[in-house]
Amino acid sequence: MVAIEKAHEEGAKRQAAHDGSIASIKYLKSGSDSNTASSSAQADVDFDARACFRSGLFDEIDALTSEFANAEPYKHCCISPFCDEQLLQGVRREMLERLHFTQKETDIFKYHQSGDLANLDGLPEAEKRQLPSLQRLRDAIYSQEFRDFVSKVTGCGPLSGSRTDMSTNRYKQRDHLLLHDDVIGDRRVSYIIYLPDPEINEGKGWTPEDGGHLELYPRESNDSWAPAVNPTRRLPPRWNQIVFFTVLPGQSHHSVEEVAGLDKERLSIQGWFHFPQPGEPGYSPDQMSQLWSDGAVSTLSQIEAKRQRETGIAGDAFTPYPETDAIDSDGNIKLSDEDIAVLSNYMNPEYLTQKVMAQVAEKFADDSHIQLGEFINKDLAGKLKTALKVVDAHDGMDGTRIPPHGTGERGRWHAFGPPVIRRYMRLDGPSMANAVGKEDEASKQSIAEAENVATNILAAIRDELFASAAYARWLSGITTLAILGHRGMARRFRCGLDYTLGTPDGTTSTTLDSVLCFVDQPEVWADGVVGGYECYVDGGGDEASNDGSVYRLTEDESILLTTPAAWNTLNIAMREPGVVKFVKYVSASAPGSRWDISSEYQVPASADDDDNDDDDDE
Repeated sequence: MVAIEKAHEEGAKRQAAHDGSIASIKYLKSGSDSNTASSSAQADVDFDARACFRSGLFDEIDALTSEFANAEPYKHCCISPFCDEQLLQGVRREMLERLHFTQKETDIFKYHQSGDLANLDGLPEAEKRQLPSLQRLRDAIYSQEFRDFVSKVTGCGPLSGSRTDMSTNRYKQRDHLLLHDDVIGDRRVSYIIYLPDPEINEGKGWTPEDGGHLELYPRESNDSWAPAVNPTRRLPPRWNQIVFFTVLPGQSHHSVEEVAGLDKERLSIQGWFHFPQPGEPGYSPDQMSQLWSDGAVSTLSQIEAKRQRETGIAGDAFTPYPETDAIDSDGNIKLSDEDIAVLSNYMNPEYLTQKVMAQVAEKFADDSHIQLGEFINKDLAGKLKTALKVVDAHDGMDGTRIPPHGTGERGRWHAFGPPVIRRYMRLDGPSMANAVGKEDEASKQSIAEAENVATNILAAIRDELFASAAYARWLSGITTLAILGHRGMARRFRCGLDYTLGTPDGTTSTTLDSVLCFVDQPEVWADGVVGGYECYVDGGGDEASNDGSVYRLTEDESILLTTPAAWNTLNIAMREPGVVKFVKYVSASAPGSRWDISSEYQVPASADDDDNDDDDDE
């Protein structure tokens, strides 16, 4: 049997290409250099960079330096207005009328992006003349005057004038960028310039209900370099505003909240200032060491990042099963009367007949994965459906808004992170450091009955069905694999908040995944537009990026299997080492939460697993 590897192409077209490069500008000549374009400002002796900014901005350095130093949860600065109004109006007009935007989507983001504006210098003169405001703003941002201004406010030291790195982004409904820290290459300062429609909401500006806020995350604790599970500051996208902060590993964690409004568009310019390049003033061969305050921090952060990526399903140990032989000499699946009695309490009785089990086994042998609908029996599923709908309605999970962070954090349910690789609600999980649930006792009591019903049913399926030896024998029978151990959890992915990223977990042997999913209105989830689908991708053996995400979602062939969220559907898949999985961020427009029980089962090592172990030893 071939486990999930480079054989399945289902759902591949859902993911847009992204390989770290940036789509070209509409008028860009092919082959132009996007990395070290020389600024036309350097060649134009008459260029007045200060005239491009708000009058008096450069006189406020002392006040802005103090604001930056005292900002929480980490040092940042927010300036509004910062740019000459007429110039920025021209920039917005050119972005909307002249630039080509490409939709990009991976496990960590979904948005529309233009080309690197460094490419402007490679355009023919006739085409450059169509983007005068964009070129003027770019030249002003990377001018010596503004780089000195940013350097003084942040205390970051000299910044490169030859390395320009900026692009324009359009976040439309459902677009988002999950948590990351921007630590890539020699980036030193990150900045965002906001250009939303200044007349939005009748000139009142962006509202919390519109989404699209920049969210800043503190550290989990003073002893940890992992981000806390929830942000502590949200900055709305305000016209003529710039936000900037130094790029620091383990500290500069931020995200862009999903844009929720149907007619809202978050238009912005995202860019970075880099360390000086060789030959520039201030360049030092060991300048990257400035990213770390001292060697101990460097070591601690690296250990913490490695720990995060190797936690597997949650760091839980596998619980071993006694040896089981589920197949009799006639090739039939052996289930005792006692097994049938245990399984019948939960499972659809059709899946316990020899005929159906044989059909399931045949299908799994061919594909290494299978979906089983209506898995839980009707009586139990009906009670669960009613209770889950009541809980989602109480929490405002109805597809009309983004719920506040902390929603649903009560009783036995806790938000679980770190959000650099995942965030969801876990039943009986640990309470994270900065859980922000603020629900009063009267509100909790009003939902207590329905939540207790849902919680007890999900806990029973987790503990009494999926952890049972009877289920192990049934699973062994339909997969023809010996089941050695298990671990699992019940999860809730709240719309507008939760996800997992495709992060290598350090697994060195084949694992059998079993995920039982429950969503309301499954037809809305079927095409994946609202997210919540589970995706298996070829990790390629590469290390995860600094933000924990898998960026190899660029090639269609790297996506091996995609399973949409559905009601009462069990997904079973055999996953080989090197294959990573993620649950795509659940959009605020989804009609409710994705609830599931996710289990992993140990199976005997295959010959391929042994080969992988040998490779690791080399």
